[in-house]
Amino acid sequence: MKNKQLGAIALLAGIAIGSGMISLPIVLANFGILGSLALMTFFCWVSYVSGMMRCELNLHSQADFSLKDVGLRYGGRFAAIVGDISLKTLSFALLSAYIFGGASLLHSFLSTSLSFTVLALIFTATLALMFLLIPAFLIKINQHLFITMFLLIVVGIAGLTLCCDTHALPLWAKGVGHWRPWSTVIPILFTSFGFQGSLHSLTTFVDNDRTLINRACLWGGIIPVVVYSLWVVCVLTIIFNSDPESFQKMLIRPIEVSELIRILSAITKISFLQQAVWIVSFLAILTSIMGVGLSLKEVLTKDLERLQERAKSSKLNLKAFCSLSKRQTSIISILIMILPSALVALLVPNAFIRILNFAGIILALLAIILPVFLFKRMKKSQPLRESFGQSLARNVVFVTGVLIIMLGIFEILS
Repeated sequence: MKNKQLGAIALLAGIAIGSGMISLPIVLANFGILGSLALMTFFCWVSYVSGMMRCELNLHSQADFSLKDVGLRYGGRFAAIVGDISLKTLSFALLSAYIFGGASLLHSFLSTSLSFTVLALIFTATLALMFLLIPAFLIKINQHLFITMFLLIVVGIAGLTLCCDTHALPLWAKGVGHWRPWSTVIPILFTSFGFQGSLHSLTTFVDNDRTLINRACLWGGIIPVVVYSLWVVCVLTIIFNSDPESFQKMLIRPIEVSELIRILSAITKISFLQQAVWIVSFLAILTSIMGVGLSLKEVLTKDLERLQERAKSSKLNLKAFCSLSKRQTSIISILIMILPSALVALLVPNAFIRILNFAGIILALLAIILPVFLFKRMKKSQPLRESFGQSLARNVVFVTGVLIIMLGIFEILS
C-alpha cells in the first residue's frame, strides 16, 4: 500500500514538477517574489479543488474513472466527445512542449555539432523506445527519477544560494498593470500545477482505490508548490543580483529555455552546480513526459482496440488491422502519440512557452469547465449534501477557469 501511495504521489507530482521548473522563472519575473508566491499558492489550491471535484465525479459514478465515461453518463455524448478531444489535445500539446524543452536542454548542454533538429529526433526516438516498457515498470522508474530530481533540487538551491551574492531581493511586481504579463503567466501557471489529465492512468495504477487517489491529489499539489516556490525565489533572486541585464530582458519578454540554463550556468561558474541545474531541468521534463505519455498511450491503445472490435463486425476487409496483437497495437499508439508531437516541436518557433499557454486553455476546459458542468448535472440525479465553503470554492475555481481561457486566447491573438 505504501509503495503504491508513493508511486501515485510521485506520478502526479512528477507531472506537475516539469514544465514549471523552466517556464515559471521565465514568466514570473514581472511579478516579483511576493506576487509569484501568492500566484503559485492560489493555483496550487485551484488544482487541488478541481482534482477533488473530478474525484467526486468518479466517486458517485458507476462508470470507469475516465472523464469521457463520466461525461457520457451525466452530460451525454457531446460532453463525452469534448472531454475526450480535450484530453488528447492537452496531452499532445504538453508532449510537444516537453520534446522541444528536452531537445533544447540537450542542445545547450552537449558540446556537439549536431543541430537542434537532429537532437530532437534522437530524443523523440528514445522516448518511443522508452514507452515500449511495461507501464508499471515505467511508473517505478518515474518514482526513482522523481526522488533523484527532488534531492538534486535541494542541492542545487543550496549551492546556488551559498555561491552567489544575494544582497537584494526582487520582492515587488513590475509592469503587472498591463494585460500582457497576466495573459502570459496565468495559463502557464495553471498548466504547471495540472495533473488532472492523468487521473485515469493513476486510478489504474492504484486499482481504483479512492483513498489513495485523494491523498495523491493532495500531495500532488503540495509538493510542487513547495518545490516551485523555493526554485523560483532562488532563480529570480540570483539572476536579479548577479545578472541584472538578463533580468531586465526577462521583464520585457519570455526568454528561451536554453537561454535560462545558459544564464544560470554562467552565474554559478562551478561545474558541479552547472551540471546539477541541467540535470534537474532535464529530469523535470522527463518525469512529466512519462506521466503525460503513459496516460495518452493508454487512451490511444483503448481507442485502437475499440476500432478493432468494430472492424471485426463491419463489412470492410480489414483482416490485417483486426489481427494486430496487443504489442503491435501498443507500438502504433506510441507512434501516433510521438510523431505529431515531435513535428509540432520542430515547426513552432519558441514552442515551449507558446504551447504551454495553449495547453493552459485546454486544461482549464478539461479540468474545470467540463467537470463543473458534469458536477451540476450529477447533483440533479444524485442529490448531494454540500457545505457553503465547498460550493463557494467550486464557483471560484469555475471563474478562474473562464479567466484562464480568456487570457490564454488574448495571448495567442496578441
